[in-house]
Amino acid sequence: MSSSSSTAPAGLDDVFPIARRVLDARADRPVVLAYAGALPPLPAELRAALRATWGVDVVHDPAASDPLESRAFGILYAHVRAEQVVLALSARTNLTLAGGTARVVGDGPVATALTMLLRRLGAAVVRVTDDPVERLAARLDGVRVEAVAASGVGSVTLLTGVGHDGVTASDVGGLVADVSPRPVDATDLPSPRPHVRTSANGSLVEMPGPLPPGGEPATAIQLRIADALLASLLADTDDAFATAVTP
Repeated sequence: MSSSSSTAPAGLDDVFPIARRVLDARADRPVVLAYAGALPPLPAELRAALRATWGVDVVHDPAASDPLESRAFGILYAHVRAEQVVLALSARTNLTLAGGTARVVGDGPVATALTMLLRRLGAAVVRVTDDPVERLAARLDGVRVEAVAASGVGSVTLLTGVGHDGVTASDVGGLVADVSPRPVDATDLPSPRPHVRTSANGSLVEMPGPLPPGGEPATAIQLRIADALLASLLADTDDAFATAVTP
């Protein structure tokens, strides 16, 4: 896993190679790409670069479709977001995940990807979900399941924002991270160290957003997710997107 940071290179073709291939494969060149849902809008400077270079404006429009509802994009997003979260968690807390316990609160592809990645790293994972199907899948995979996001010594709680969405960082003790597509803004909480803030019951680890932020350099992972987002908006079907991004 790479944690390197990057500002956008001079050529967008280098920044978004998959989206460029999908764009070239289209018979027409779209003028506007719109998406809705929980993913944040692209920053103004990146939108301006896309308009100037590719002639495409990418807008966040509540009337458009949600890319996270795409099965293919959802799978890719979940795997890359899980990688991003684990890297940030390790870098910002110096927490050793191997041998520890992680509670993954919520449902859906991100929760599943986080569970798989954390287990590969040697963490004991507890899924916290009230969805019967999610509970079944987790138990069949040998994962312990709880109905309530209880805290524990030596554990970290990851809130995915999907299912159990009533659970917030202030409801859970210990070390908590909000890994939803739009992590909570906790700048009003005291910060004893960079990216870690003191909440009512414990500590909240700030998570990077999945897409490039405005006004600061983007990480390599944020650019990967943005590339996948653009490719999914440009692709005609889930099958075309899956084919384009498959290594």
